[in-house]
Amino acid sequence: MFLLECRLIGRSTTNRAIAAAVFVVFVAPSLWTASGMTGSSEVATFVTLEEGHTVSAAYWFLGIDIYVVFLPLLAFLFGYGTIATERDEGTLSILGSLPVTRFDIYIGKALARVLVFMGVSFVGVLAGSFGLVITTSVAAVSFSHLLGAVWSALFSAALVSIAVTLSALLSSRLHALSGAIAGYFGLVFGAVWTLGIAPIAIVGHPFHGYSVLIAGVFDTMYPSLEITLSSGSQSAETLLWVVTAPVAVLVLFVWVCCPLAVGYLGFRNEVFLS
Repeated sequence: MFLLECRLIGRSTTNRAIAAAVFVVFVAPSLWTASGMTGSSEVATFVTLEEGHTVSAAYWFLGIDIYVVFLPLLAFLFGYGTIATERDEGTLSILGSLPVTRFDIYIGKALARVLVFMGVSFVGVLAGSFGLVITTSVAAVSFSHLLGAVWSALFSAALVSIAVTLSALLSSRLHALSGAIAGYFGLVFGAVWTLGIAPIAIVGHPFHGYSVLIAGVFDTMYPSLEITLSSGSQSAETLLWVVTAPVAVLVLFVWVCCPLAVGYLGFRNEVFLS
């Protein structure tokens, strides 16, 4: 089932277009990062950059704002039809007639979507990193970019897992698409709302987990929440453990596993019409 879904993904023109868009998203920051960029400190929604930052740090600083806006949209478009399309086209009943369990069908299709999108994101980051080499004075792709590719792949997995779950729970492709659009805006505006109303709650948001992991790779970049907690304006410094890499990894893994588990609980009751 996994291999079959991988072949179907590769044959889809829409999926190829989404993959190309992912590459564009990761390459774009390399075109906007000035060579030898070591300017004054800068502040964005999720990360803060200190003076004397490297070109690589500037690339990721610019990139995070782009990735958290566009990557969820592409991930949702990639995953929303995983189950719903099969249901609409009647091929889900054909799969149900095969000597495989509902778990085999669901996990094979879900893992194929998740792993393929993870791979596209990983290679996309490497493409963006090589683009940085070409457009700036950076000598070579550093270990920080490879680690950034790993974290980007994990972030991508969390996003696609949400989309696959919506596809399994909602009754048709149109409903799944509507759910994916609503989910996208919920993630983006939910992050902004949480930062404004209850900043400490942002720790459980996948955007924050991703930004913490990327910021941890560079000495001159810090999560915005860490700056807030250190200033004492929101909470005691004893809460700084919530912006550490282990917590961020745990948050992203929860966003990968929990949605997929919920999706399976809904899919196991699927009725295959003959």
